[in-house]
Amino acid sequence: MIRPPVPFRRLALLPALALALLATSGGLRAEEPRLTILYNGRTTAFAGAELAQLPHQDVTAYDFHAKQNHVYSGVPVRDLLAKAGVEFGEKLRGPKLRAVVIAHTRDHYDIVYTLAEFDEAFNARTILLVDRQDGQPLPDGMGPVRFVIPGDKRPARWARMVTSLEVVAVGDPGRR
Repeated sequence: MIRPPVPFRRLALLPALALALLATSGGLRAEEPRLTILYNGRTTAFAGAELAQLPHQDVTAYDFHAKQNHVYSGVPVRDLLAKAGVEFGEKLRGPKLRAVVIAHTRDHYDIVYTLAEFDEAFNARTILLVDRQDGQPLPDGMGPVRFVIPGDKRPARWARMVTSLEVVAVGDPGRR
């Protein structure tokens, strides 16, 4: 039997090695961002793995559609906004109180929140961007991430399929 030279045998292994890499890594592309935040001319992106590693909080809340309680687990939205450069606490005053956060969703059910709603100095509740429900990833049509707002009497602002957050100022600061 004639054996090919050693370099040729190594080249023959390359397609198998490439397929193995693709299978184990899910492809050669980096993970798509699960959430982007647009603020002050900058975009901050969070991949799913990054969100999963951030400190999570759990909250039990009633799902009006399913007519039952669920335990939701997610990251406080104010923590994500702070990582994007948004300032809270004593620095959130004056004209900065005109800022709103628009939650953009895959199904275009975009919702507006005031920035102060996310600040502990203004609001006793914590608005979460959740990625888990009852210990499992969110069901189809809800995720991969959604807002859960404890204390809202109606869940109409519990944005599902959130793709990005945009922080913008509204109104005319010179108008009285």
